[in-house]
Amino acid sequence: MKKQSLLEKLRFFSNIKKNKESGASALSREMNQKGYKAKHLSSSSRKKSLREKWLAKKEERGQQIAGVAGPKKEKEQSFFKKAIVVSVVLIGGYFITIGALSTFLGDLLYFRIHEIEFSGCAVTNQKTLRKYANISYELNMLTLQPKVIEERLKQHPWIEQATIRRIWPDGLVVSIKEYRPRALVVVGDEESFQYLDRKGVLFATVEAGQDLDFPVITGLDVFKTEDEKKELLASANMFLRLAGENNPNLPAQNISEIHFTSEGELILYLVERPFPIYFGKGAMRRKFSQLHRVLKVLYKKKKGKAIIEDVAYIRMDYQEDKVLVARNHSG
Repeated sequence: MKKQSLLEKLRFFSNIKKNKESGASALSREMNQKGYKAKHLSSSSRKKSLREKWLAKKEERGQQIAGVAGPKKEKEQSFFKKAIVVSVVLIGGYFITIGALSTFLGDLLYFRIHEIEFSGCAVTNQKTLRKYANISYELNMLTLQPKVIEERLKQHPWIEQATIRRIWPDGLVVSIKEYRPRALVVVGDEESFQYLDRKGVLFATVEAGQDLDFPVITGLDVFKTEDEKKELLASANMFLRLAGENNPNLPAQNISEIHFTSEGELILYLVERPFPIYFGKGAMRRKFSQLHRVLKVLYKKKKGKAIIEDVAYIRMDYQEDKVLVARNHSG
């Protein structure tokens, strides 16, 4: 085989290089004509993995959200600021308008009170109640506050409940409910009396000229705590409630005094009967029923004279099922 000369070898390599450059130039011209970019070309035919595709889509979505969220957030902030400004203006305008309107309506003569009617007054009087309620003919129906007036009226010692009703355009009806006394309670070392109502509540202090025709409860001042006093008052009130059932032998009108000893034992005194009736503590209903039966017997006459006239005392606490009736020596 004939050896190639050095010159021939050089020519051979030169032709190969030209062919490569020519091929590369043709490829470049084709890319420019068809509009390919560098990313369309790949030196490898390997496909993208699922993870790479997912990351690419995530990046693309993030860019889209960033481009939209910015203007949207700015719009929301702008709307929020406008809402605050509008709210402040409306609230301020409301108070200014309502205040001026209230003043205007309060000055209207057409709605001034011309008639005030009271109902339920037995012990109280209208003149005194008007002062407590602070109501006059100068008030306006539109600016009147019924609940405030009702609370003022309940400050009166005799008023248990009060109701205010407006009669348009210029009338006012005041309905009150007074306490109903059931007994008198001695307070302050027998220096004064206080009324006890039918629910066992102490209310008004007895004034000169007021009704005193009620049973009197005594002996409470020796007890220091309010709880002890309330318990004893509840016991006395139960007895008076039972007597209020109009039993012919023991009516409420026949009770003169209910006294409590320092041990809390109840002693009863009847009208026109000087002897004591010892009740002790507790079992008020049972003892009351027993006393009713005993008095029925004692009121019977024997030889033209009632047996009760010879009684010295009665003990309801003698035994649970027995009553002791002690008689005077003369009987």
